[in-house]
Amino acid sequence: MDNNYHFSTKDLVTIALLSALGGGLSTYIGYLGNLINRMVGVPFGAGQFMAGLHVIWIVLAVGITKKKGVGTATGMLKGMVELFLGGTHGVVIVVVSLVQGVLVDAILFKDSTKEDRALIPYSIAGGVSAASNVFVFQAFFFSGVPIILIMALSMLAFVSGVIFGGYVTLQMMDSLEQGGLLDRSLKKEKVPRSTRYASIGVTVIFLTAFTLGGVYYFHNVYVPPGAEEVNVVGEVEREYVFTHGDLEDQEITVSAELVGEISYVPEKNYTGIPLRAIIQEAEPVEGASKVRVIATDGYDAVFNLNEVLENDSIILSYDEVEYMIVAGDHHGSYWVRDVHEIRIE
Repeated sequence: MDNNYHFSTKDLVTIALLSALGGGLSTYIGYLGNLINRMVGVPFGAGQFMAGLHVIWIVLAVGITKKKGVGTATGMLKGMVELFLGGTHGVVIVVVSLVQGVLVDAILFKDSTKEDRALIPYSIAGGVSAASNVFVFQAFFFSGVPIILIMALSMLAFVSGVIFGGYVTLQMMDSLEQGGLLDRSLKKEKVPRSTRYASIGVTVIFLTAFTLGGVYYFHNVYVPPGAEEVNVVGEVEREYVFTHGDLEDQEITVSAELVGEISYVPEKNYTGIPLRAIIQEAEPVEGASKVRVIATDGYDAVFNLNEVLENDSIILSYDEVEYMIVAGDHHGSYWVRDVHEIRIE
């Protein structure tokens, strides 16, 4: 049997570890994307600059093991980890991650390519893999998105993949090599000391920032999905805890169509409590002007308070698993899933 197709115990451990890291941190990476969207001032798209962080684990697994099929295996397992940790995209995320792994395997197929660790092939693998998520999501959640927007999002993701899946991944492998945790590439020449220190420095800075950010996110922002109640807090006379079954006498059914940039759900009926009724239970104070709906993963959408109080078409629906804001007359980015807090500002 060709040894390049045979996974050793060390290879399997590497695949499992990096898949778990990638799948477990995917929610945090999505949060980083949302922060970028907010900084840029758009509800979507700019966050694709973080897309490369989703594939860095796949490229790293291929570079460390140098085995064919590792990218595919890591991608599939990473997607399954994200799915079972409550990923909001459902089983589609497994397909997204699997395609990314297949592409990395295909581009870095030659043994010499993996061994050489040249920047260009690794960058192309990271870029193409990261950009593929836009097309896969588009295939599953088609909403008539203009081709120019799809290309813009995919190019942004490609650049992210080049940076994180290519350059940063190679720096991480060089650092592991210098630390004796990774065998030296047979075809690599000895690297000057100054270059080694620079490589290690880049890796340490990246991992430190990423780790500190992750700790902050999971400690201060993230809430395990499946919340049984929604807290109404902020600029209110009295905080209110809404649970399924409250205000049943005000329950209504609305017909709504979710239209997003890369997602689409045809018009159908949703049943729930008007957001207006829930907010009124907490009695917003005079001067309050915004309603911030926050999901368990930190994603949020901001509504105008007066608009909400005059509109019964925005409802909080419950489907035995999660609370979701249904806002048929708003862009799909306002449909917040796994709601756990409503903050009046």
